Amino acid sequence: MHNDLMDDESLSNLAQEQRTDLVGQIWQYALALEQYVIKLRNEVNRLSDKSSVVPYPDIESDFRVRFFSDHPAYEAFATELSNENTDWTLPG
Repeated sequence: MHNDLMDDESLSNLAQEQRTDLVGQIWQYALALEQYVIKLRNEVNRLSDKSSVVPYPDIESDFRVRFFSDHPAYEAFATELSNENTDWTLPG
């Protein structure tokens, strides 16, 4: 589809869809990174000296709370940011 064949409203809608898609993909990547960090923390705990304090007693502690809902643009991306299931996988 050529941009010269689209009216301003269609172009605006397309741009918003692209922004929404980008935010959704970034969010999915962030969730995958969280899972990777949790996996690494488990590995650090497993490899740590058993006679000392476990480095990460609560491996998910800083990933439980999301702080985005009070952001002014949250509503525009609420659907994408509320999806906690990710298809992204990181190596390792």
